[in-house]
Amino acid sequence: MIHIKYSIFKNEQNLDSNEIQVSNHKENTFKTIYQIINQKIIKKQTINLEQLVIFCSFKIIKKIKNKTNYEKTQKESNEQFLKNKDCVNNFKNFKTMTIEIMVDNLPKNIIRFSA
Repeated sequence: MIHIKYSIFKNEQNLDSNEIQVSNHKENTFKTIYQIINQKIIKKQTINLEQLVIFCSFKIIKKIKNKTNYEKTQKESNEQFLKNKDCVNNFKNFKTMTIEIMVDNLPKNIIRFSA
């Protein structure tokens, strides 16, 4: 089971929070969604915030499953986020985003992205 919770902040004020859950038998669907979003990014098409969250989360989940250390995951995830933030509609509405990810019985990872 994958559990993703993301929160959007502007000037320390929480603008939005949402959660996504993916059961083990739906992970292939999650991968397909990631691939579609990745193609949109490659083609420099606009994506929405939830698509960016899914895109970043997919990469983080791979790192978690590969037992990549937290600092490296945080650094690489933030670089990926900054590289792709221009694809997001209405990005200027927020300054910080956190993504909390729990994969199966592994410890929760909280990744913070800043613009």
